Amino acid sequence: MKPSPRDYFAIIAAFLAVLLCGYGIGFLVGERTTRQRLAHADGSSQTQPDWSAATVERLTRQLSLTAAQQTAVASEVRLTATTIATTRHQAIRQYRSALIDLHQRLLPHLDDKQRKQVEESRKQLQMSLDEDTESSIDANH
Repeated sequence: MKPSPRDYFAIIAAFLAVLLCGYGIGFLVGERTTRQRLAHADGSSQTQPDWSAATVERLTRQLSLTAAQQTAVASEVRLTATTIATTRHQAIRQYRSALIDLHQRLLPHLDDKQRKQVEESRKQLQMSLDEDTESSIDANH
């Protein structure tokens, strides 16, 4: 029995449905992982306590620390975690600032349509840098 054009159409429609579903799922998963990466790139404080606690726990096990030593080590680890968080925060701000400068230097080499796209991207970066600056000012007060 030879397939009819309707059968071919049904096969193509099913193939397109599977393709579109796969694309949609890939888009959603990609968006979620991008948000997760951005949350970690912001220097969120969620990772600091985990790192500090895990480091103290690991050092306590490896070195068989006494309670007094554990308290002193925990204090030093917290100090280091704060320094790391501050340094990371500054590095992210410098990174964003360098990207903003790059966008500005690219403008003379682009046509009007491309300039508008780069300007939009630069504005978004500037907004994130401004928000970051405001949040660090709020955290210091």
